[in-house]
This record gives sequence, structure tokens and C-alpha cells, in this order.
Amino acid sequence: MGHVERMTNEKVAKTVYKWKPYATRPKGRPTVRWEDDVRNDLRKIGATNWKQRTQERKQWKEIIEQVKTHKELWG
Repeated sequence: MGHVERMTNEKVAKTVYKWKPYATRPKGRPTVRWEDDVRNDLRKIGATNWKQRTQERKQWKEIIEQVKTHKELWG
């Protein structure tokens, strides 16, 4: 996700990543997206300002390593 945040807005991958559908969702519990899981994991470890931190690869890598080693997320 960090490499996509660093892309320019003209890149297709970033356009798709930022795209929000106009269609309505069916009734019932909304499906969980991959991005929702990532945001929840970052919230659980207390990562703040993560979008700004994606701009610095070293800082983003530190966050990713912290998430990978956080036992509550994988247990």
C-alpha cells in the first residue's frame, strides 16, 4: 500500500486504488475490503499518520515489520 500512496495521481494503479464505486451496496452487513483489514491492523498497533509515513520507505517498512510481528493480529 505504501508504494501506491507514493505514486503520482496519473498512474492507473493509484486511480484504481482511490476509486470509489457509485453503485449502492446490497442490504445487510457490508463486505470487508482488503484496505479495511489493513486500516484495522494499523489501528490495533497504534500507528498514526500512516499515510504520511508511507512517503518515507524506511518509516513505512518499520510499520509493516511491527504489524508482521504483532501476535494479536495473527493469533
